[in-house]
Amino acid sequence: MADTVITGKTVLIDRQPAVLYSALGDLSALVANLPEDKKNMVSATQDSISASFQGINFGMQVAERVPFNRVTFTQMAGSPIDFAINACFDAVDDPEHPEADCKTNFHLELNAHLGGMLKMMLGGRLQGLLDQLTDTLAAAAAGKPVDFTPESFI
Repeated sequence: MADTVITGKTVLIDRQPAVLYSALGDLSALVANLPEDKKNMVSATQDSISASFQGINFGMQVAERVPFNRVTFTQMAGSPIDFAINACFDAVDDPEHPEADCKTNFHLELNAHLGGMLKMMLGGRLQGLLDQLTDTLAAAAAGKPVDFTPESFI
C-alpha cells in the first residue's frame, strides 16, 4: 500500500494564524456551527470528532498541535482509511499596512494509505475534495455561512 500525498490549494485568509489555529484546534466548536438537524449525527470533544454518514462511521482526532503554525489530524480507530491531514497556517504581513493585523496563507496537506482499489476510486477526487474543504474553511473564517455536512462534499 503506497502513500498518497496531496497538497491543497493555498488561500489567503484575512485573519491572524492564532485565530485559525484556535478555531481548528478545538473540534467541539465545529459542531456548534452545524445545522440543528445535523448535530445529532456528530459527536465531538476538543480533541476528536466522529460522524456517521450513509452507514459509514468515520472520525479524526488531533494528533499534534504546533501553536499558530499547524494542527495535524489523524483517523480514529475504525475509520476505513488511514490518513493524516495537516492544517497549515503561515502568517503574511502587509508591508503597506504594518499596523494592521496580519493575514494567513492557509492550506491543507493530506497523507493517506490507500489500497489499489480505493486509490482508483478516490485518487482523482481527493484533490478536489481537499480544495473544496479549504474553500469552506476559508469562507467560515470570513464569517460566511457554510455547510460542513458530508452531503456538501459529495
